[in-house]
Amino acid sequence: MPEQSTAPGTAMQQTPPMTRSNPQQPMQQRRAAPPMSRPMTEQGTSLTNAEQQSLMAAWPAEKQASFKQWPAATQDYFWSLTPERQSMFWALADSDKVKLSNMPEQQRESIWAQIEAQMDPSRS
Repeated sequence: MPEQSTAPGTAMQQTPPMTRSNPQQPMQQRRAAPPMSRPMTEQGTSLTNAEQQSLMAAWPAEKQASFKQWPAATQDYFWSLTPERQSMFWALADSDKVKLSNMPEQQRESIWAQIEAQMDPSRS
């Protein structure tokens, strides 16, 4: 895999682009809570565990099962995302979700730019 230099004396492996788990299937949208009921941070939603459980209860059983199979770090990362990115996150293969959640923040943002451009070509 080619390496790209990030700073003198350091190298970072280039990560392949993220892929949708099933590009034929439309992304599922979760029901959004009213805007005032969820305080937002710059990163994403700031929900209590009870609020997260409540949102998850509204998901289809298959989606709940998938979420429960992710590592804890990936689950935590999901809740840190904005609702728009959460929706896109579901379209990624589980292996890509785990990779993305384990990346350094700067690298994540670079990958998110690629994901957003791929899923919404008008952004590029």
